[in-house]
Amino acid sequence: MLQLRQPGVYLQELPSGAHSIVGSPTSVALFVGPTGSGIDRRPTQLFNFGDFSRAFGGLAATSNLSYSVLHFFANGGGEAWVTRVKADGAVPASSQFKAAGGSNLGLTVAALSSGPSGNNLFLEYDPFDIGANPFAANPDVTKFNLSVIDAVGGGAERWASLSTSSADTRSVDRVVNKTGSGSQLIGLTVGPASGGNPPAAPKPTGSIYAVGALAGGAIFAKPVRVTLRLTPLTAAGANGTPVVLDVTAFAIGATVPRTRQELAARLVNALNGAARADTVFAPNLQRLALDAGLFEGATLLRLRLGAAPATGVTGRINDAIVELVDKAKDATNDSLFDLFDLTSQSVNVSRYQLGLPYGELLAAPVVGINGQPHGQPSDDDFLAAVQALETPDPFFNTLCLPDLVRATPTDANTPLHANAQAVYAEAARICELKHALLLVDAPPGVKEVNGAANWKSLDIGFQSTFAAAFFPDIEVDDPLIQGAIRSHPPSGAIAGVIARTDGAVGVWQAPAGTDASISGAYGPSQVLSDAEHGVLNPLGLNVIRQFPIFGTVNFGSRTLMGADAMASEWKYLPVRRTASYILRSLGDGLKWAVHKPNGDQLWMQLRMSVNSFMQTLFRQGAFKGTSAADAYFVKCDAETTTSTDLANGIVNILVGFAPLRPAEFVVVSLRQIVQPNQ
Repeated sequence: MLQLRQPGVYLQELPSGAHSIVGSPTSVALFVGPTGSGIDRRPTQLFNFGDFSRAFGGLAATSNLSYSVLHFFANGGGEAWVTRVKADGAVPASSQFKAAGGSNLGLTVAALSSGPSGNNLFLEYDPFDIGANPFAANPDVTKFNLSVIDAVGGGAERWASLSTSSADTRSVDRVVNKTGSGSQLIGLTVGPASGGNPPAAPKPTGSIYAVGALAGGAIFAKPVRVTLRLTPLTAAGANGTPVVLDVTAFAIGATVPRTRQELAARLVNALNGAARADTVFAPNLQRLALDAGLFEGATLLRLRLGAAPATGVTGRINDAIVELVDKAKDATNDSLFDLFDLTSQSVNVSRYQLGLPYGELLAAPVVGINGQPHGQPSDDDFLAAVQALETPDPFFNTLCLPDLVRATPTDANTPLHANAQAVYAEAARICELKHALLLVDAPPGVKEVNGAANWKSLDIGFQSTFAAAFFPDIEVDDPLIQGAIRSHPPSGAIAGVIARTDGAVGVWQAPAGTDASISGAYGPSQVLSDAEHGVLNPLGLNVIRQFPIFGTVNFGSRTLMGADAMASEWKYLPVRRTASYILRSLGDGLKWAVHKPNGDQLWMQLRMSVNSFMQTLFRQGAFKGTSAADAYFVKCDAETTTSTDLANGIVNILVGFAPLRPAEFVVVSLRQIVQPNQ
């Protein structure tokens, strides 16, 4: 507001009052169900099937979802979210670590993924270079660094300057356990406080030595010797039989290291060279090598086996203890410990493997297991995962639950999930709240037309315009079995077709017809005739057909309430989805109006914004009508917002549009022209 104090010319910029509305996304798919691996119950965003393979382990024979995601991207899908639901009875690997130097619980580490994938996680602790002053008179025992390595998946995380204190800004809850920016592999729980103090962090991994003054002189007058000891662990976590090797760290006449960095580099080279050359010691190393690092201003040396765990090894070698033992000097040899004032500070395993026993654990570890052989969630877990979507969730437009129609292992016609219809009903309710669309697959026992008609008419226990049912399954390749073809629920492929259609035309175009081809499908599991299709279409069941030249296509675009007998105004998918698109776009694009003065100026701005958005859709061909007046209207004035509404802080906007309904029946009439007799 201008402050007019003295005579003169004052300048100001006036807002136009126009607020553009950007259309919301229309083809983001959400898949909920079991996967081979991955984080439990945490939605993960994906942009291609490679993302899915990295996050959830790729295709799994026990997961319909994994194949459906593949079909989604193969048919034009560009963005998806996946929420993993653990298999019934599956357990994540976890270990409870003692506080260093004590017998109380310091830290519990659990894999975020239920199942055996957590057994491949390795943990390394250290207190270096974070101001913890390890091995000093008064160290900060609550501070630590944590490295997590997935030996199979290849992922690695490094979390620096963590604290077991909840008051610290780097507490594990604030850093590692934070959804989104936190760990994608593990969750941490700090043990209880003792005497009002947080517990100490776990004991550092590896063998740690204090390095004193460097040896004097230019060259070594005698060979410098040290003993290398490798102690693998038994299956029970106890120390196994050690393997010992005397090593010449520096030969007679060799130059003396001038820095601690040179000392560490030359020492580890000598140790690795001697270990590989020894016919007894070398086989015990397998494919690993010794690794040495300097910390705390090069005053501490850490020795461990392997810079990272190796796969394909025999026995417990990745977590073996490797240490240096002083070899006393004599008339012909010098001692490495004496010349460089080495002092052992801590001896421990090179790293911990989650789910395996160790002496530094407070209790027996929990080994990650798969649970039931069928790999499917329990009915209660599946329902709970869908119900959780009602709370803040990832933005989605289509919802696919392909594992709900999984058959039992012993009977291909019996559904495994007894509550499938209840879960579908709950999913449809949530889709209505989110203005999304639920894609319903046929149960395993529905394989022919009469069964499909009965299922759609009698067995689906809910009705919704925010859901659509499809029949039959599609025949696709099974990449896990060479040359095999499997019958698979079509929801993932249909979601991809919807995404492709939206991108090519718009949400007002029906994702059906000869353009709605299903890539990667050999055909429907049941090839239907026109007459059979004519039985199912009036019931509102969308049929997947196969035609010469065009191949396998989706040939239906009705909602679950699309039966002719119901006469619903939301009979067709493009009408329902166009309305949802408008509502979501306006809901997101009009947030600026909240708390603005509720009067004529606001109403005018709202009309301008909504009219501009609707006019853009009209020009794109979204509505029926040859003029804007025929196609849509926007009303926001004293008629829509009464004095009572004003008193209650309400502004009402009325928007109407003339929807484009798909040409389901193309009628061609032909008659002969009778020529008069010549």
